[in-house]
Amino acid sequence: MRKIFILLFCMVISGLLFACGSENMEKDVKATFVGIIEEIHSSGTAYVSVIEVNDNKISGTVDINILANAEETFQVGDKVRVGYDGTTMEVAPVRISTITLEKVK
Repeated sequence: MRKIFILLFCMVISGLLFACGSENMEKDVKATFVGIIEEIHSSGTAYVSVIEVNDNKISGTVDINILANAEETFQVGDKVRVGYDGTTMEVAPVRISTITLEKVK
């Protein structure tokens, strides 16, 4: 009986530690750019044509995740500011890990 209690106790503590540690897993925005949405796909991604760059690493068309801001509705032609972790995936079009997304007026 005592072994079962210790096992349950360890499982509960492990679960709590895992849950607390997952809050700190959010990524920091290291680079941003402004662009115009050219295409929106049903998979929750969109192609954005870059018009302003803050890090000089990215240009052309970029594949972003529009679900990074699920509260907002985006349409083709919207001007958006995209924040990402600073890395790009070398595919065509360039793909990034979108962290923030907001409409720009």
